[in-house]
Amino acid sequence: MGSDNDRRVLLAIALIMVVYYVWVAFISPPPPPVVPAEAPVAEAPATAPATPASPAPVASAEPLVTVPARQEAVASDTWRGLLTSDAGGISDLTLKDYTTSPVVSPVWTWALAKVTGGPVGGWQPYAGGDEPYRLLTADGALGVAGVGALGEDRGYLVEASGQGWTARRTLASGLVITKRYQPGEDPHTLQVEVEFDNRSGAAVDRLWVGVIDQMVAGAGRFDNVSRPQAVVDGDIEHLLDLEDLAGQETERLEGPVSWVGVGDRYFMASLALEEPLNGAAVFDTLPDGRSGAFVVDGQALDAGASRTYRFLAYMGPKDLDLLQRLGHELDEAVEFGFFGFFSRMLLFLLKVAQKGVVNWGLAIMALTLLVKAVFYPLTQRAFVSGKKMQALQPLMKEVQEKYKDNKELQSVETMKLFQEHGVNPMGGCLPTLVQMPVWFALYGVMLNSVELFDSSFLYLKDLTAADPYGVLPVLYAILIVWQQHLTPMTGLDPAQQKMMKLLPLVFAFMMFTFPSGLVLYFCVNILLTVFQQWLINRTFDAASLQRPATT
Repeated sequence: MGSDNDRRVLLAIALIMVVYYVWVAFISPPPPPVVPAEAPVAEAPATAPATPASPAPVASAEPLVTVPARQEAVASDTWRGLLTSDAGGISDLTLKDYTTSPVVSPVWTWALAKVTGGPVGGWQPYAGGDEPYRLLTADGALGVAGVGALGEDRGYLVEASGQGWTARRTLASGLVITKRYQPGEDPHTLQVEVEFDNRSGAAVDRLWVGVIDQMVAGAGRFDNVSRPQAVVDGDIEHLLDLEDLAGQETERLEGPVSWVGVGDRYFMASLALEEPLNGAAVFDTLPDGRSGAFVVDGQALDAGASRTYRFLAYMGPKDLDLLQRLGHELDEAVEFGFFGFFSRMLLFLLKVAQKGVVNWGLAIMALTLLVKAVFYPLTQRAFVSGKKMQALQPLMKEVQEKYKDNKELQSVETMKLFQEHGVNPMGGCLPTLVQMPVWFALYGVMLNSVELFDSSFLYLKDLTAADPYGVLPVLYAILIVWQQHLTPMTGLDPAQQKMMKLLPLVFAFMMFTFPSGLVLYFCVNILLTVFQQWLINRTFDAASLQRPATT
């Protein structure tokens, strides 16, 4: 009975893991709904001069004069870009210390494409990966600004100013927008000021500043593509699907805004407010097709008044330690999910191991050994308990036969039998339950840690991507079948045995889509588990179990 219960629990755990993976990868619901921005309402023609309490519509957003095209090269020790008169913001931004990761083409997807009449050509498991990492394209811009409805921000007078740079634009309405960029204390940062000087005769409403870029549409949840991001009221928000904006003007999140920006899983370009602004973060796709994140201040700016917004611009990797030092809740950009606490702990251990062995693949193997050592006493007791359970099957059948007409007494005597021989009927599933947070946490580390970005090991050129050759998933399948062979299925009915035999194939199939670094962890872990079970099978003495005293 105990073995049957143990197997049922393990079967349930395995099914839960499969359901969890399918849910996350394919049918997980979209992020919580955000409040749609209200379309601006046209005001009736005024019969009297506007007052500060009643903001008037903004006049033409065109610059007062046509400015000559100009661009200033801006750079630090870690990045380089251009400050252009076209946008008055930082464009064409590349990182000096990073190159793009190679494009991975698994052999099975290539073979399927060939069979279905896809592109003709030889198979390349890895392609590219030598170009400088481009954080913002030439169409992107960090520091766009304006008033009223979100739109283009063009026509700036650009000039170098001391160690920094200045961009100034004067609208036909009389509003002057001035942007000042100064090097920050950290080479990944800039100190940015955006000043709105209202020299018009009427108040203006909806002042906004943001980051935009031309983004790839139609990407999947796990594709590493740039998307609008923001931290509002302490929570990270992002727009995963650009098509969510179809049919509506914007997506708007009300609350204290800490920062807005664009970024992928590993890098970001963001504007962090000096103090959180009690306004709104808005995700929008502009009429010219560029998308971005904007902080919008709903407080009107009176005629003759000026207002300055101060930001810390960050342009670089989503390095957890670095972002925590910079503050402004920038570290919220590193998203490990529900098991974030364990992910941060595992990432710290991985960093320590990597410093000792240099290679991230070896660091993953070292982490596997460490985790296995921590859980060794627990798994050892569980395996020994399982062997005892197997050896006690004849005695359990005697008890079941003797008390077949009294199920309650049968359960009591069975539990007494377990106690006499030190068997925990639920011990086999406990190690699996305890290690599940570790598995999910490590999955988050592999997907979202820039430290592992573009890392290689043996034939693998990117540990955060799937194994294009399929070697590790096949090895995992062999090892898990071997482990199953060493683990008897006593106490299970035929249907349950078929399910338990099928599950290794299900897990092996999942491994083909997992990051290769995670599959490496699973392979080393299961190899150590198989070795541990083999030792127990060699040393276990079933004859040491005594029959219970007859009554």
